[in-house]
Amino acid sequence: MTAERSRQTAAWFAAHPRLKAGVVAANRWLPLIPFACYPALLIWLGLKLAAGQTQLLPAAVRAVLVPAAVFLGGTALRRALNFPRPYQQPGFVPLVQKERQGCSFPSRHALSAGVIAAVWLYFSPAAGAALTVVALVICGLRVLTGIHFVRDVAAGVTLGFALGLAGMWLL
Repeated sequence: MTAERSRQTAAWFAAHPRLKAGVVAANRWLPLIPFACYPALLIWLGLKLAAGQTQLLPAAVRAVLVPAAVFLGGTALRRALNFPRPYQQPGFVPLVQKERQGCSFPSRHALSAGVIAAVWLYFSPAAGAALTVVALVICGLRVLTGIHFVRDVAAGVTLGFALGLAGMWLL
């Protein structure tokens, strides 16, 4: 999003304060869905393993290691590249005020939501598909609120999802 487009978006949302409040709230709270679903998956797997379904052990181990590796790798990549955030542009007006500078690429929210969706997809296609939709909405919200560029969220969700699928199905 350009600085001019951000000003237009901010002006439109200023004229529609309820919609702005909804977008800001969704941006804040929607990421809790995948982040709550991930521990729920681990608990479910733990219960299955405790009930004697030991054939799930290799997949359960991958369900822990793959997201951890993707998250740590994504964090290292963000630090190494240190791309600026949209609101660091002169004249940019974000819907959500942030102080953080740099480390925009890839979006860690998108990366994490993507890998969690992929891991869930391995165990439950319906839940994985629902979480994929949630991940894509999170991506849209991160751009709309001015926290990330499209490239940041596109790279994040693609990397997270692709590495999650590869880690769950190919390892």
